[in-house]
Amino acid sequence: MCVEKSNRTTSALYHQSKKIAFFGGAGVSTESGLPDYRSQEGTYTKMEEKQLNPKIRMSKRFMLENPEEFFKPRDNQTKPFIPEPNAGHRFLAELEKQGKDVRIITQNVDGLHQKAGSKLVVELHGNNRHFYCMECGREYPYNEIPRDDTNVPRCPIDNGIIRADVILFGENLKPGILDRAKELIADSDLLIIAGTSLSVYPAKTLIRHFTGSEVVVINQSPLKIKDVQVDLTITEPVGETFSKLTVHA
Repeated sequence: MCVEKSNRTTSALYHQSKKIAFFGGAGVSTESGLPDYRSQEGTYTKMEEKQLNPKIRMSKRFMLENPEEFFKPRDNQTKPFIPEPNAGHRFLAELEKQGKDVRIITQNVDGLHQKAGSKLVVELHGNNRHFYCMECGREYPYNEIPRDDTNVPRCPIDNGIIRADVILFGENLKPGILDRAKELIADSDLLIIAGTSLSVYPAKTLIRHFTGSEVVVINQSPLKIKDVQVDLTITEPVGETFSKLTVHA
């Protein structure tokens, strides 16, 4: 379903825009097989079903104090699931390839935008592809991460915990990341908010830096903030929406 507050279509908006800021959340990757945190199969939901607090169990403090539990394989986890970009990721990458200035700010850590070919991607919450020792900073490819006899990934040099370069609860975003995201959003003339209801920080505040002319929302639930003037709302899946568009005008 679409709700239009202007007489311009999605296609016209992105073709006529010189600089496009795409602000994406978990809903951008669900069509690649990655469940939203709060979906039926999501990490939050699974923890809450077991009467566990995700904000505690997914925190840096819990990882340091309870590494065996933190790194314990999840239910039914046999081998890593390797997702592939969906139509949404591919469309944005192709748009950039054709010369459009597309700048992506994502809350996701999966790297699917880069895998699709996008070159300007700001990952607010880090990524799950870079692993390093918390003691010495040595980096390890995923398939070469050593583990101790309790399955905790540990550096053989100093026994430090090896972790993914993602932002956990209790951690601040990396210096400069927020500023870069604000800069890109403020300097764009079209803002596309996709796969997120803007319910958490910094999503709530970042998009307020947009000073361009048009805002498009692609999300299956309403935004949690009311002080953003939206010109076009699309309540369909992100990938499905982009699959109906063409890169060329």
